[in-house]
Amino acid sequence: MLLGVKAPVSQPQIISPDQVKGWFALLFTHATVTGRIDAVLTEQHKISFSSVEILCWLLETEPQSVRALAGKLVSVSPTRASRLVQDLIDAGHLQRNADQGDGRVSLISFTKSGRHFAETVRRTFEDSVKKNFVDPLDDDDIAAITRIWAKLENAEGPS
Repeated sequence: MLLGVKAPVSQPQIISPDQVKGWFALLFTHATVTGRIDAVLTEQHKISFSSVEILCWLLETEPQSVRALAGKLVSVSPTRASRLVQDLIDAGHLQRNADQGDGRVSLISFTKSGRHFAETVRRTFEDSVKKNFVDPLDDDDIAAITRIWAKLENAEGPS
């Protein structure tokens, strides 16, 4: 039995009660850790976890189309990503320019002040990930999570 995991009271028919608790442990872990990180980012920079994810991907490679960027995001849908990009443009952190190779595509990049903002936010983000995810776990825990993700990533999807 997994202690401390809240799960709906039910009589599962296909999976065991411990498997139900394991599933909810994964969901609660994600919600709790991202919620804590989101709170820090909102308090210190008035920006959401999802917006920071966009900024971090742009710091890796810029410029990018909204479509390419949205395809990399974990925390939001493509529609929501488009709205968040527009919010970041409206805030002066990002700019939109036409792709010189394909005028139908607009490319997103940083403004000068936006790049500085993104680098500052990234440091806060990394500090928060360290405090809320890395520090409470040991190397074996992190290796187990990585190993579990590799199994789930390669599992057969919907048929």
